[in-house]
Amino acid sequence: MELGNLISAAVTAKMKPEFIEKEVNSRVEKLIVESVDRALRSYSDTGKLIEKAVEDALKVERLDLPSYGSMVTQMLKAQIEATVAPLIAGRLAEDMEELLKLAPKEVKLSEIADLMRQEHSEEAYGPVITVIVEHTEYRSTWIYLDEDEHRERRDKYKCKHSILVSEDGKISSARTSERETGKNWIGRAHGLEQKLRAYVACGTKIIIDEDAVVTSVGDY
Repeated sequence: MELGNLISAAVTAKMKPEFIEKEVNSRVEKLIVESVDRALRSYSDTGKLIEKAVEDALKVERLDLPSYGSMVTQMLKAQIEATVAPLIAGRLAEDMEELLKLAPKEVKLSEIADLMRQEHSEEAYGPVITVIVEHTEYRSTWIYLDEDEHRERRDKYKCKHSILVSEDGKISSARTSERETGKNWIGRAHGLEQKLRAYVACGTKIIIDEDAVVTSVGDY
């Protein structure tokens, strides 16, 4: 019997579904470590020559083996999902809990301004933040916010944040630092930026209780 036929028969006899499942399950946890090891392993020139000689001596032109690729793929997928799914679920639960703490069902514009002014209450005096309210003919309202400095109405487009609020208080659009808030935005945020992202994610309504919001601190 030719060497190729011997190898084919031996491999076919060994590669039963239960054998493959056992081997996949026992090795998947070591997969990353083994991959790194292979990627970083080096061989001497003599070692390469020996490996080539052995490979040539055992060369078989054709192996007629059954394909177990689909079976291995499905087992790997099932095991990875079983491991990863609980981790993702736990992380999402933590993120949602954090969002709900940041985002009430509704918030007044004056309350947002109060939080912005608190950051300047100890080291500043006079106008320190920007809150510009601009009603549109479509019964919606643009709100321009900047927690870092006070801007005049003519400079509203220079504000760090802009929010379009519908008549019922729902946020129709929100941008911060020239990026649309809440869409395909990866990374953490802080302060007002973090709160605005939470408002968008949780559907918080912004109640415009004042058009001329206080933007100063001290006895200004």
